[in-house]
Amino acid sequence: MHSQMIAKIQSKPRSILLFMILVLSASLSAQTKGFSINADFFGDEMTLSVGDKIKITYIDIGPQGNPVEKSSIVEVRHDGTIFHELLGVVFVQNLTVKQVEELLTVKFSEFFTRPQVVLNIIEKTTIKIFLWGAVPRIGVYAAKPATTIAEFIIQNGGASQDADISKITISRDDGSVVVFDLERYLFTNDASGNVELKNNDKIIVPRVQLKDEYNRLSKGYILQSGNVISITINELANVQKNPSQPENYIIDKEGNIFHRRFGLIRMGGITVDKAQATVTEMARRYYREPVVNIEVVELTSRSVFVFGEVNRAGIYPLEGNVRLAEFLANIGGLTRDADLKKITVTRDNAKTVEFNLEDYLFKRIDNKNIYLEDADRIIVLSKKRGLLFRIAEKIQPLTTMISLVTAVVSVYVLATRY
Repeated sequence: MHSQMIAKIQSKPRSILLFMILVLSASLSAQTKGFSINADFFGDEMTLSVGDKIKITYIDIGPQGNPVEKSSIVEVRHDGTIFHELLGVVFVQNLTVKQVEELLTVKFSEFFTRPQVVLNIIEKTTIKIFLWGAVPRIGVYAAKPATTIAEFIIQNGGASQDADISKITISRDDGSVVVFDLERYLFTNDASGNVELKNNDKIIVPRVQLKDEYNRLSKGYILQSGNVISITINELANVQKNPSQPENYIIDKEGNIFHRRFGLIRMGGITVDKAQATVTEMARRYYREPVVNIEVVELTSRSVFVFGEVNRAGIYPLEGNVRLAEFLANIGGLTRDADLKKITVTRDNAKTVEFNLEDYLFKRIDNKNIYLEDADRIIVLSKKRGLLFRIAEKIQPLTTMISLVTAVVSVYVLATRY
């Protein structure tokens, strides 16, 4: 077909020949043999890899004004080069289709006046895909061309348990973004968004936001031990202007929380709605029109146990990376009787860490100010006191009382004498 077209345009003016060369180039770029992949599918930014087979077509106007067209199929060799019968060895690995076309145009210019080069990918070994988010293994993957997003996710281990597979995002080199609902595709066979992947696509599988998820699903979730809940209490008149900050509480093994204002509240075994109603009733003692909101922040939590000479002993959730000294300060600090020199932390692996808070505060010795871990037990002991000190401590109230009585009697005697 191309030879017939060339024969028909041999007698036309040069300007028409140039126009026809452009049309013929576009026609050639859409043709491949065997397992064919149109380069337009990937775009000019598709990069070449070892093992790729490409078709190089060059067109030029000869000395007599006749179009000259020739093509050859070559394979990218193990060293990233191709061998062309006219140009010899040319390195093309990791270059884009556009870059290779420009490179070959320069090289063909040594032999032709105004060469037009068209490069087609005949067979692409793999395309490069970036995978990120709630998946078993984050990384860069090789995939076969024309693989769909659903096939790729399933073939590479699926998604993790906390993945939100209804909002998988594909970010592309051209700046476009595709959002794919894998959940809908699996259960309704709706293939909208199940696009074929392109080279350098970035796939992001988001994690479920538990706070939003439980709020969205319903308030009928039944609370249980280990849940971390967020409680916000506002006065109706101040909800918009001056809203209160939420406070987090962990539901203990007995199903209770210890609220800083209301004390012990039973939460385990009741719905979020019921818990809100319970706290609302308690809040009426302190608020005129309380607005209470309870949300599940975490299903299970990291927590530590605090015992001894602290202002608020109990079980506390760990949020992020927290060091021992900062944690003790955040929960209200220690009592007057606390022994600052010997705070003990026992760990799940049976190891014990001794921490001297006095050295930390006054000598700035930080090496034992450890990061807390799940299930750590923090014990703050009382100061060790000698026998005489303890006796003095016991009789101190008595001596104070005697001194007070003596002072009153003295004043009375002086008053009656004069």
